[in-house]
Amino acid sequence: MSQEGYKSQSLDSQIDLRYIFRTLKKNAVFILMCVCLTGMFSYVILDHSLKDTYTVSVNLCVIPRDNTSEKLAETNIENALERSVNVLNSDTMRDQIMKASGSSRVKGNLSASVVADTNIIKMSASGTNAESAYKLLKGALQQYPELSDYFESGYVLQPLSSISANNVQKTEKATLRYSLLLILLVLAGGIGATVYLCIFTDKIHSMEQAKRLLDIPMIGSLDHVKKKSGQKALLISDQDTDHVYEEAVDRIVTSIRSEMSAEGYKTLMVGSVKENDGKSTVTANIALNLARRGKKVVLVDCDMRHPSLAKIFDATVDPKEQFSEYLLGKCELDQVLKQTEVQAHPMGCIWQKKAVAKPYRLLGSERFISLIDQLKEQFDYVVMDTPPLELIRDAEIISETADAMLMVMRQDEVHAVAVNDTVDLLEENGVTVIGGVLNMTKGERDTSKDRYGYSKYYKENAKIENAGE
Repeated sequence: MSQEGYKSQSLDSQIDLRYIFRTLKKNAVFILMCVCLTGMFSYVILDHSLKDTYTVSVNLCVIPRDNTSEKLAETNIENALERSVNVLNSDTMRDQIMKASGSSRVKGNLSASVVADTNIIKMSASGTNAESAYKLLKGALQQYPELSDYFESGYVLQPLSSISANNVQKTEKATLRYSLLLILLVLAGGIGATVYLCIFTDKIHSMEQAKRLLDIPMIGSLDHVKKKSGQKALLISDQDTDHVYEEAVDRIVTSIRSEMSAEGYKTLMVGSVKENDGKSTVTANIALNLARRGKKVVLVDCDMRHPSLAKIFDATVDPKEQFSEYLLGKCELDQVLKQTEVQAHPMGCIWQKKAVAKPYRLLGSERFISLIDQLKEQFDYVVMDTPPLELIRDAEIISETADAMLMVMRQDEVHAVAVNDTVDLLEENGVTVIGGVLNMTKGERDTSKDRYGYSKYYKENAKIENAGE
């Protein structure tokens, strides 16, 4: 499906207000920074460019030369007013003033308008200083009689008062008002653009949307859980880990086992499209859950560019006995295959401590393929943590040895089109993508799952385990 197709499906669906709120919260600092910069620069520029305005006015009365009923008729008065205003506002009037003053241009603005429901015209002149405004209006009063041929015949304009420099009104420049207006426009634009992108995006932001847009089944979601004080990693073997998160992992593993058992699969690669999607933590917890169930499971760190499983488990690794050393033929399997206990259940681990340059050469070797075959004979499940599929080809090479693959996607971070393209690539290599997991979710938790008292169960279970130790 094309990018436009995904956007169309997103538009047809219900707008996710929680996603819009999360995105606005995430981009709030950037939007506010743009608003502040706009306010600061616009104020400086406007303060420099805008000037105070000085205005002076005079009222002119349109009266007939004689008092005949025809001249006093309302319709005729209105016509005379309209024509007089047009003349006073015309370029001809400005040309006459320039001609009389001997200047090449008129400094300031001259305007005329009818006072409602009267036969009076208000003529105003404005300029950047009081002198220019006064001179402009004075010139207009002196020169408009020269244009008498343009006015309505039978009528004259009579000033009702003289002009005085004391009548000049000063209007201060509205720098602050215009700056605030620009600030509001930028703020509205930032919020509007964010909402627009949220509505038309194909980024995976909810389970409902993922099920609609992705070509793989979604087998579960994992909440965004903050590690507690002193907690090095979010592992289900740690009693401080949130019980709802632990239960979600258990449901996901149940679905994985069901799919793999039905096809007789033993090797599972866990990967993601992008970096920092939390796949390594998910991989570790899948292996831990399988070990809890009494299954013989081995966890292999195949992400040699950014290995993290040893750090997650706080394992001490001898540099001479890490995974890359085995693939280079510098040590044997019994040296790299370590055993760890998970709540009295053994689990095999193959660690990688240091990053390796160009690991695809090692992962594409016969020694790696032979290793996976040996592990399949010794264990019920081989769980491999693999590099992001969008960036490098390591995972594509690893997929040649895997039976099944689990796709981990961080909420609000990965595009549906990227996930589907990756799935197509894996399936071309003969790997079955058994499902996807939406990771680090906010707003997806179903609190109704606590109604049977699971929290109390997990707390009591943890106390029993501690007492046994």
